[in-house]
Amino acid sequence: MIKQNKSIAVIGSGFSSLSAACYLAKEGYHVTIYEKNNTVGGRARQYLNNGFTFDIGPTWYWMPDVFEKFFADFGKKPSDYYALEKLSPAYQVYFDQQDSITIPDNFKDICAVFEAEEPGSSKHLIKFMKSAEDNYDIAVRDMVYKPGVSPLELVSAKTAVRVNQFFPRYEKKLGKISKVKN
Repeated sequence: MIKQNKSIAVIGSGFSSLSAACYLAKEGYHVTIYEKNNTVGGRARQYLNNGFTFDIGPTWYWMPDVFEKFFADFGKKPSDYYALEKLSPAYQVYFDQQDSITIPDNFKDICAVFEAEEPGSSKHLIKFMKSAEDNYDIAVRDMVYKPGVSPLELVSAKTAVRVNQFFPRYEKKLGKISKVKN
């Protein structure tokens, strides 16, 4: 049911704009999306030129649980619209024509690549990934689905103890700005 005289304009057609438009339309608003490009998708769109296709944006499928929740809110699943294909290897980084590193598609093998590149480095990767997993869980559980009407929505006991991760301390050294190690 369209809410009488309730029209909303959404500027842009990236994931955030499209999802906002979907939720607003679900609530009965008449939604118009304005996009500067010829296609929707924001950074997730494709550019076609001379028979070639270039992905403009994401090369990784981040936050699959957020996509699954979005589709579930509309009685759907991501697989109703697209199929994911795991790449193996995951990607390759080129430093120049003769120097590159191939990143595998699983964490165990990624750790092995790190060790081959720099012995002892995989333990730092494992520590970083554990911290990133904890931060991700807090972000999704305590921050992502907040309405966004106040910065105070982001403050909780779990986010407060991590404030230094969001606002690192800096000091001036020898005329240059450098990050202060905690």
